[in-house]
Amino acid sequence: MIKRTLMTLAACVLAVSAHAADLQPLRASEVDAVLGASQGKPQIVEIWSLDCGYCRENTARIVEWQKKHRDVRLTMVAMDPIDENAAALSQVLASLPLPSHTALYANAEAMPEKLRRALDANWHGEMPRTLLIDARGARQASSGLLQPATLDAWRR
Repeated sequence: MIKRTLMTLAACVLAVSAHAADLQPLRASEVDAVLGASQGKPQIVEIWSLDCGYCRENTARIVEWQKKHRDVRLTMVAMDPIDENAAALSQVLASLPLPSHTALYANAEAMPEKLRRALDANWHGEMPRTLLIDARGARQASSGLLQPATLDAWRR
């Protein structure tokens, strides 16, 4: 029993450590490169924060939908400052059922508005905010909880 508990605890620590290592700082000047990283494949960019009540639910919906659309790249962008919140962000990310190839970023700007504007100039800060980027690079943005039908319509 103790051995099983220790193994479970070690697995949790490794999961958090793995996400901590994957979490990258994101500056406004790097946004175009991040959004273009899908290299001709569709991409969902989920913008979230630690204090967003609906963000985790929205991410779970996206991940569930993505199981049937594995060609769609998922990128997570936390608006919380990475310098002050890396451990908390990593802990939340480790608790989500994210695919292993999910790109993980957090705000590295002193003024979060700068990153917000670079991500989506029409966005006023409401969350969750989701950017749907098709294979040609055309963007569609949505605030609030996504429905699978919205994602299905985007992929057509």
